[in-house]
Amino acid sequence: MIKNNSGLKQIRQIESKRRWMPITTIILLFGLLALVIWFLKGGSFRLYASAFFGFYYLTKRIWFSVILIGISQNLFFLPLRFVSLKLSTSLKDFENELNEIKTEKEQYFLFTKKVKEGNVAIVFYIFNFILNAVAFFSAGRIFLINFYDQKLNPNLLYSFIPYPQYPLLGTDFNFPFFKITQTTAMEWSTIIQIFLILLSLLIIPRLLWRLVRFLLHKNKKILSARVNYNRLLLKLGGFGGSLFLLSLFVLRHLPTSAVGITLQADLTKPNRTMNIITAVGAFFTALHAGYMRHRLSVKKARQSNIPSEVIDRVFKQKMRQNLKNALILGIGAFVVTSQIPSAFELSVATFEVLYILSPYTFDLLLKSPQKLIVSPIIS
Repeated sequence: MIKNNSGLKQIRQIESKRRWMPITTIILLFGLLALVIWFLKGGSFRLYASAFFGFYYLTKRIWFSVILIGISQNLFFLPLRFVSLKLSTSLKDFENELNEIKTEKEQYFLFTKKVKEGNVAIVFYIFNFILNAVAFFSAGRIFLINFYDQKLNPNLLYSFIPYPQYPLLGTDFNFPFFKITQTTAMEWSTIIQIFLILLSLLIIPRLLWRLVRFLLHKNKKILSARVNYNRLLLKLGGFGGSLFLLSLFVLRHLPTSAVGITLQADLTKPNRTMNIITAVGAFFTALHAGYMRHRLSVKKARQSNIPSEVIDRVFKQKMRQNLKNALILGIGAFVVTSQIPSAFELSVATFEVLYILSPYTFDLLLKSPQKLIVSPIIS
């Protein structure tokens, strides 16, 4: 009798598990359906418009409201990023499974199988991806419509949000900058000497190590210094050619005089200076994101005891490709933003700054979620 009860208990557990797993998929489908309907009916745009003009009512500055929208969105998505961090191991395992499958058809079947089974990590990834897409599309759409000259439709705001009075205030964004007024060119002989010295500093330590390696290979401090030195060469090797050209340009155009200036951008119109700043920001944001991602890959590869030569070669290839992608993104950002109001560019610049600072600010909170309750950022 005891055995039968035990068997029935196991059967009930299996049936319960089978009933529960599809429920996750059903919740995903209903959640996505509700999200899509809400988006198509303009719910997400109304939410962002109300938040934007709510900030405008408090600050009476369009440029300040643009920045606050970016910060608020980042804080709103912190819990989702925390969940993503917790599910990152499961997502990585699924990614490894996909990589082991050669054909796209089999990968598609595996993906749909995981979704039908209600894999929590995959389900959350889909929902989070679509939610982020809706959020960024809705935020960008605000700054692409002309609510500066043409009065905003009152139906786009919640009833408790005060309707803005026209003309709108704070449409000019002022920011400190500098202007180089005079430059000088360094002599070619001096430039060649500088590059030869730098090249010697990179090569000589490696030659010396080959000579004395049999004497110092057990010295932990020496080995640690050598590892750090190799990491430096690894980082430089990925985009050494670009650094050479950039440094050559700087040495031939050394600034000798500069003055501080205040630039003003009308957020209702395209602005060439803002175009350039956005393009440069997009370039460095993509470069920084790629570097951080490849650095984690290098760390995992070393933990897996993959040969250093292989790691170095792959890292250099990845960084070169990352540099090309960053250049394409920067050029694309310049072309696109040169045709639209600068308010959109300010929102993009805010996102870029927050993204670069995230590993040193918001991501630190994700590693210690208990600090979110008393975080000074929220206050």
